[in-house]
Amino acid sequence: MSPDIEHTFGPSCRLTPVAEPPPAQGLEGIPPINAQFFYSSPIPIDDPLSAATVVGSDSKSYKAPLRPFSPGDSLALEKAWLGFASERDRRNHRQAQRNRSPSPSLSKENAEKLEAIIAQLVAKHNEKHEREGQAPRGASGVSDHKIPVCCPELLIDASAELRREFCAVTRKHQQLLDQDRVIEGVMAQLKRILPDPEVPQQGGLLGTSLPAQNYAGLSIPRPLSVSSDHQLPPLSTSMPMKPPVVDDGISGKPFVRVESSKRSASVTAQDKPLPGPERSGRSRAATGTGESRASRRAAAEVLADGGSSVEIPVGISRLHMVSLPVLQMKPIYWSPVNDISIVLRATWFYRDTMIPVEPAVANQLEVGYRELRPWTETWLDELRSALEVGALGEEKVSHRLWPDESDKRLKGKDGIAPEPSISSDPFCAARCFRGEAAAEGTLEPVHPDQESVDAALEPRSYASSHVIYKDGSAAFLLKPSLKPSAYYGRKPVSKIMKGLTVGIPVVRGFNLDTWEQVHERKKVAPRARERTPRQYHAGEASAHAGCPRCQLDKDRGQVTDLVLVAHGIGQKFAERVESFHFTHVINSLRRAVNVELETPAVKSVLRPNQNGIMLLPVNWRHLLSFEDGGPTSDQDKSAEAFTLKDIEPSTIPAVRSMISDVMFDIPFYMSHHKPKMIAALAGEANRVYRLWCRNNPGFAEKGRVHLIGHSLGSAMAVEILSHQPTRVPRLDLLTPPAPDMRHFEFDTTNLFLLGSPAAFFLLLEHGGLVPRRGRLKPGADAADTVAEDVVADQGVFGCIAVDNIYNILAKEDPIAYLLNGTIDPVYAASLKTAYVPSSTTSFLTSIGDTVRGMAGIAPSSTSATSTSATHKPTPPVMTRLPSQLELEVHDFTREDLVEKKAFLLNDNGQIDYFLRSGGGPLEIQYLNMLSAHTTYWTHGDLIRLLCMEIGRRPGRDHTLLAMRALKAGKRGLVMLGGAR
Repeated sequence: MSPDIEHTFGPSCRLTPVAEPPPAQGLEGIPPINAQFFYSSPIPIDDPLSAATVVGSDSKSYKAPLRPFSPGDSLALEKAWLGFASERDRRNHRQAQRNRSPSPSLSKENAEKLEAIIAQLVAKHNEKHEREGQAPRGASGVSDHKIPVCCPELLIDASAELRREFCAVTRKHQQLLDQDRVIEGVMAQLKRILPDPEVPQQGGLLGTSLPAQNYAGLSIPRPLSVSSDHQLPPLSTSMPMKPPVVDDGISGKPFVRVESSKRSASVTAQDKPLPGPERSGRSRAATGTGESRASRRAAAEVLADGGSSVEIPVGISRLHMVSLPVLQMKPIYWSPVNDISIVLRATWFYRDTMIPVEPAVANQLEVGYRELRPWTETWLDELRSALEVGALGEEKVSHRLWPDESDKRLKGKDGIAPEPSISSDPFCAARCFRGEAAAEGTLEPVHPDQESVDAALEPRSYASSHVIYKDGSAAFLLKPSLKPSAYYGRKPVSKIMKGLTVGIPVVRGFNLDTWEQVHERKKVAPRARERTPRQYHAGEASAHAGCPRCQLDKDRGQVTDLVLVAHGIGQKFAERVESFHFTHVINSLRRAVNVELETPAVKSVLRPNQNGIMLLPVNWRHLLSFEDGGPTSDQDKSAEAFTLKDIEPSTIPAVRSMISDVMFDIPFYMSHHKPKMIAALAGEANRVYRLWCRNNPGFAEKGRVHLIGHSLGSAMAVEILSHQPTRVPRLDLLTPPAPDMRHFEFDTTNLFLLGSPAAFFLLLEHGGLVPRRGRLKPGADAADTVAEDVVADQGVFGCIAVDNIYNILAKEDPIAYLLNGTIDPVYAASLKTAYVPSSTTSFLTSIGDTVRGMAGIAPSSTSATSTSATHKPTPPVMTRLPSQLELEVHDFTREDLVEKKAFLLNDNGQIDYFLRSGGGPLEIQYLNMLSAHTTYWTHGDLIRLLCMEIGRRPGRDHTLLAMRALKAGKRGLVMLGGAR
């Protein structure tokens, strides 16, 4: 299919323009807005080869550049955004703007929504505290809060639910929607369901005298009337705070994330992190967790009617998603690490740069646009008349951008200025308007009491400016010294109509060509360029049932190889020092792999159907907590039970905390916590795999999965794969089974161990690497896979269910151990030390290759990197044949069996490969030792090895010469393997 194929822009094309909702009465014929979505990020999500910039913990002070989403992504976001428009919210907003009480029918709708919010919060926190094994307490997590809450999360959840269901203007004018009153209602119901002595006996906001509505067994009192005349009961006094926890100065969680906007009703069990083994806790209350979940589902059905939250995958690799209407972009497959990006929906733009106008200013431009109607012929007549009259006439067509704050007629009875006609609050802009509102997300938590205050105190851009609308798409912002004035004789309208620029020119609607001319220094690749939609005729629909260009882009984006990367020790420390976080490492490694895949040397060995490699982190450590350090069941608990804090001295707390976070993972793994750690790794890997398959249809049938394990993560991967079924059946995403925490839900093709202590654990368990019985891989002899002396069965430690295993070691890494010896020590001793082929060729190496070629010896690893077995290389020359005595003494039967094992474990006949440090003659091993364990991710030789071994044709006949096992001896080198 040719890359010159264009989009059809038909019904099935993803670039089909979005149909806007009908305009309000009196605005018929208004031109549609070509809105554009932007994101603020240092890394462009549509350029996988861009340099990855890691933002540190001080990223709040860093202002990332605004980047437009691709046309296809922006249209998908616009379609979802326009779907939020709600007639109920629009009526609520309009009544609140006019300081009027809602109608009886609207009051009833609001009451039903509020009931559902309270029911959902009650069920959620009831289930949460039962799962944690503790009753909800009355001590507030916020010292200045006057209402006791079960936990600090209730404050966040209540605020988030109210913001999702009611816009800021409505909450400001309806007292019933106050956050404190909702919390009182939730706490009153929790006290009734789960009585707790610390929760004061109070009637709360929602008294029992009012009729209740039942949600799956939970009786939720009906809220009071929304009338503002009702006298509310006094709020209860605050409860005493718990004694503060002693902090060592470095522990804690400083990287507090932005509250999640995802509606629980739309989140399936597969979307959430798979839980580890449940902690033991108290017995469940009479209501039961099952009823709590049923209550949440019932309440969610009521809340889901308003389309509370939508998440759209974006980016060329679909690694991020945009949450609407909160307007935040987050990663899909890993937890955010200061990489939550702000999203902006823009409607007006600066003409010369296409940079979006600030949402508040853009909305004021849109207010004047709709008031003056410059797209009509009537407005053109107005401009002509103004030109004829002169400066005095031009004053009449000049529109003040913001209302005059000194005009008392515009203020209400309380002296407060009215709300803007078009709100820039994301929730309000999405629900209360029909696409005319611009909005921008935020990363700062918004307190409901400060929401309207902050908006009022925020300085206004262009506060005293005027605007002149030239036509239906262009306008000019004029500061006071440029606006029309009969006194000073200023006539800017006449200059504007002559084509001159006065003030700041702005336009309504986005122009992609202008943006690329200004901001794109490099020409956009033909396949990445998406043109403006052409006119689509209805007759073309039958001729083009689908868009061929969309299908081409879809096929090109279908990744064939998924690589899941499991980290080792130290990730608990990364919760406090962000630069150590594993996610940053994998983001950089992914970019390096994408760059390497474009090199000619790698392309020459890729299999024909290879279509990209995707690396995703498996962050398993953050799912675990070993703070108790002791018993894990009720039978083991006693009065003498102690935790790590009980035995840790108070001296040097920062050092002790760092050591416990970095080094204690190993003793934890060798203790009774091992099953919990194994379950965390398997569960997180399965969660990522399910998400990937769901977002990439067809991958479960055609794609391959590979594993990379670093440090302790490699030993855990060997443990899991030893109990892995020989072949894992394909996962059915339509009716997925319950998550299995014992093994992976995917079949593993290649396993790469980096800096691995797996050999040490095999030594402790008296195990060894053995091929799996019945696992027939490409190029293998079927008889070898069932031979008793060659293979073993599932459950034997070291008998892993993979096609190939690679053990990559840095020479000075003190954690890494060799694995060839676990197959057979005699065989391992006979092999020449193997190095990962170098990705760079020096002058001396090229001379050496020439000399070796003249002598008939195999070339060095560098020059042999891209040479496969199909080239029939000249075999190494042996200086002499073995003697008769050597032939009689040598055990050829054992050697043959060991070679069969080695080739079933790896097509190259060996497992261990060293990385070259490149230190030269002045290299000091003991200095390199300090960083050797963490240098794998940036090593160019390793990156090339991953690309070639994952991307090459499978089978022993397609291995690279530089990777094959060589036997060392007095008679020279003998290459194992090759075409048979």
